[in-house]
Amino acid sequence: MDGAPSGVWGKLRRTPGSPVERWHPLVAHCADVAACLEALLADAVIRSRLARLAGLRDLEAPQRARLCILAALHDAGKFNHGFQRKGALAPADVAGHVGELFGALAVPSPERAALVAALGLREIDAWGASRLLVAALAHHGAPENVRNPSRPPRAALWRATEDRDPIAGIAALATTARSWYPAWREPAEPFPDRPPFQHAFSGLVTLADWIGSDEAAFPYAADPEADRMPFARERAQQVLRRLWVDPSAARAALRGVMPAFTDLFDVERPRPAQQAVLDLAVAPEGGLSILEAETGSGKTEAAVARFVRLFAEGRVDGMYFALPTRTSATQIHRRLVDAMRRCFPDERERPPVVLAVPGYLRVDDLVGGRDPRLPPFAVCWPDDEQERMRWRGWAVEHGKRYLAGTVVVGTIDQILLSALPLKHAHLRAAALLRHFLVVDEVHASDAYMNRLLETVLERHLAAGGHALLMSATLGAAARERFVRSSADGSLPPLAACEEMRYPGISCRGAGTELADREPRPAGGPADSKPLAIEPVPILDEASAIAGMALDAARAGGRVLVIRNTVKGALAVQRDLEARAGSRDRALLFECEGQAAPHHSRYAAPDRERLDRAIEAALGKRAGAGGRVVVATQTVQQSLDLDADLLLTDLCPADVLLQRAGRLHRHAVRKRPAGFERARVALLVPCDPDLGKYITARGDARGPQGIGTVYRDLRILQATWSFVGEHAEIEIPANNRAFVEAATHPEALGRVVARGGERWTLHARAVTGALLGEQVLATTNVFDWNRPLGDAAFGAGFDGLVKTRLGAGDRIARFDGGIPSPFAGSVEVLSIPAWFASGAGPDEVPREVNVSGPCVGFQFGGKRFVYDRLGLRPEAAAAPAHEEDAADA
Repeated sequence: MDGAPSGVWGKLRRTPGSPVERWHPLVAHCADVAACLEALLADAVIRSRLARLAGLRDLEAPQRARLCILAALHDAGKFNHGFQRKGALAPADVAGHVGELFGALAVPSPERAALVAALGLREIDAWGASRLLVAALAHHGAPENVRNPSRPPRAALWRATEDRDPIAGIAALATTARSWYPAWREPAEPFPDRPPFQHAFSGLVTLADWIGSDEAAFPYAADPEADRMPFARERAQQVLRRLWVDPSAARAALRGVMPAFTDLFDVERPRPAQQAVLDLAVAPEGGLSILEAETGSGKTEAAVARFVRLFAEGRVDGMYFALPTRTSATQIHRRLVDAMRRCFPDERERPPVVLAVPGYLRVDDLVGGRDPRLPPFAVCWPDDEQERMRWRGWAVEHGKRYLAGTVVVGTIDQILLSALPLKHAHLRAAALLRHFLVVDEVHASDAYMNRLLETVLERHLAAGGHALLMSATLGAAARERFVRSSADGSLPPLAACEEMRYPGISCRGAGTELADREPRPAGGPADSKPLAIEPVPILDEASAIAGMALDAARAGGRVLVIRNTVKGALAVQRDLEARAGSRDRALLFECEGQAAPHHSRYAAPDRERLDRAIEAALGKRAGAGGRVVVATQTVQQSLDLDADLLLTDLCPADVLLQRAGRLHRHAVRKRPAGFERARVALLVPCDPDLGKYITARGDARGPQGIGTVYRDLRILQATWSFVGEHAEIEIPANNRAFVEAATHPEALGRVVARGGERWTLHARAVTGALLGEQVLATTNVFDWNRPLGDAAFGAGFDGLVKTRLGAGDRIARFDGGIPSPFAGSVEVLSIPAWFASGAGPDEVPREVNVSGPCVGFQFGGKRFVYDRLGLRPEAAAAPAHEEDAADA
């Protein structure tokens, strides 16, 4: 409808301060949302997940009808006078519609009695659906406490006037909703009182509301008196298919059969670990698997193949592939785009591959952009793709919608947010239930994140979902947390753990409490690679590290230097450039003709340029000749690199093995003279006792991430000790023994026993911190076993939440862009949390100075520099320590 509202409205289109341009009748909007929920419930996977949470075999037709009626009532609060006054040219005495309705229902009054009758609450209660109505009404991203609502009762909002009778409007809507779904009258069992079902339903209504509120999908009604439902039903089915929330077109293309692995990845045969995953049975009730296999064994492809099988069989509607860093997520996204292209040659049948990383707007091979002249969340795609991508790219337009995508690659924090009391957590959680959940490099998470991940997995499995965790080697203690093979959580002795199969797969069915006590075989013995690891006591000597690397490059070797912190990487890079001069400039890694390190603090397009450049320098098709690359943990996963010599800072055993996976990766390549053996120079402090870095409080603070990036010095000391006792280890045959020797509680206890009182203090401090993080995570998690409506989200929690990735990070947006140090321009830079302390979410860059390829700017009270070395504070503003591995 054009112009100012002439009836009860549900949606408006207007420019702030201007008259209403168009309006959508409230009853019509309620029909749109109910039809979207109806279409969602028609999806077998979604319906199965909800039914499982409700303790039912399926949701029968009368039950689905009743849920749709509840969805139609989701905006009943909008009938109140205060909300309707928002349609005036100069609104005054306005009100919301969620807290206001809960406020009116919380206190005995004539208005409450009338609302109870209008909504048909007694009938809804007979359906066992009172809490489900609460779930539908609280659809704006946060639950309401029905006993202590967010808004006080205001009787005047609901009393009839000459112009409008809000309660009569609600009664008419309730009657109309029941007429849309006459099957509600048929006999059906009441809904069981299952809180997880209530929480999941709330998220599903929110998803239906987001879809049904999109004007492009559901144009505003032209006739307020016409029955909207026939149009809404037809449009909802079309829109879900166009958004790929309904992936039936892709599933139909597979005809129930997974393509051959060799066709999917253009290989001659699966590798042993991949074949083991292909042979893995599918538990009808859902389940969790943990794949442990060496770097380069093809775990990513195994996960994709598992997804395609589950998808073809109709057991999942999509996949979320979670990774520990933004950089690894962008790298894996490219590989999944290629895999989906081979799996679905016809692009009309190919599901979109979404990159769920804040700051990126990428779907498939296309990159979108924001235009401040467009409405919020609108994305500009290439002109010839704008209409098609308007639908394929819907999930990437807003971070809260990421999990509503079909094939999604992103950082692990996106799934962890679904477990925390943050706005729209229920939307995230409900959308995630549809997916095959893959978590790669699961060993990279800290205690807080692991506890949150346990919660996410428990919910996922409780709904009958499927999940796969992957790691190069996961210690027995970490594996037990997820598999729960023993009733009391106890571990086998160290000696037994060291002998467990590797590669291996551990499984746990969703319907069982106990699981595999030890991993099953994941293929036969892999080709052995002897790895010589030599401790070199120059950890804090950037000049010596640069000299060692440059000498090796002069001898013809490809040298990879991996540092624990960006600060350490920059120190070596500067010394390397000074030593190389013009004579050896060709030996230095370059991106677009500029010498540079490889780390995380670059703008998104520049990180991609660096990825391409480093694979060209150290990848399968790299030319002959020496080369030095200085990097951080951004290169230890996902990139296909093949170095002749590795220099790496001291790090935990599992991380060291992962880094070593970039060494002698391609067996067919002929090595330069002197580099025939795979060799690691492990950069360590001069003093072999790390205890010197333990403070009087028991925590630790040493050079290059000792005690900060890697907090537990017991693990570092045990790693160093193992290397000292084994001049050469066989990879992957010794992987299990190496990791257990550095992480098993028995091994850590031996470190403490040898070290004395200082180490005892450190053990207590580290254990206390780990337990504290686990308790904090447990406390922070929003309890799905608590009935919906008994508690609301706490105020201010958004600013306090910690999920390690992006916790407090800020986005600096440059209008018109700034020069890239490599090519073109960049518009967005991510500022790490501890650099951006004091900067609000709406902070903008100020005092921007451009000097050639170097840009300086003010942000949140600090000066920053961005050039070929990446983003960093000016020297005076730099912090003394970098404390988060995720930033490296």
